[in-house]
Amino acid sequence: MRPAGIVQAALTLILAATAIGSTAFARPAGPEPARKAYVLSEITPHDRDAYRDYLQNVLPIIERHGGRIVVSPFVPAKAVEGRALEGNLAIIEFPSPEARDAFWNAPGYRPWKTLRQANATSRIIHIN
Repeated sequence: MRPAGIVQAALTLILAATAIGSTAFARPAGPEPARKAYVLSEITPHDRDAYRDYLQNVLPIIERHGGRIVVSPFVPAKAVEGRALEGNLAIIEFPSPEARDAFWNAPGYRPWKTLRQANATSRIIHIN
């Protein structure tokens, strides 16, 4: 079996636990908490200046949509299992899937997304 990347391993664990009815991810009884949503990104910049521009201009847009950086973009020092990440890893939390999707599709974000796509290799995953 080929070792899975960090992202695939985490998603596989969550899906497997859900499928077998594991209580490891069970929520306590009571009212349903607000459903948060996340953006997991792995970005390998080819132009550092464009990437810096992207980061500086996207943070206010994220915040306007209720998002917050949970894990700041960083280059992992070492992979302890599976293949190493190829770029900067970041995790952004939003109060809901709707807020995340509003950010992702915001007219103010579009030019920055285009800049990132032209100057970096990206893997972006939306998690509910």
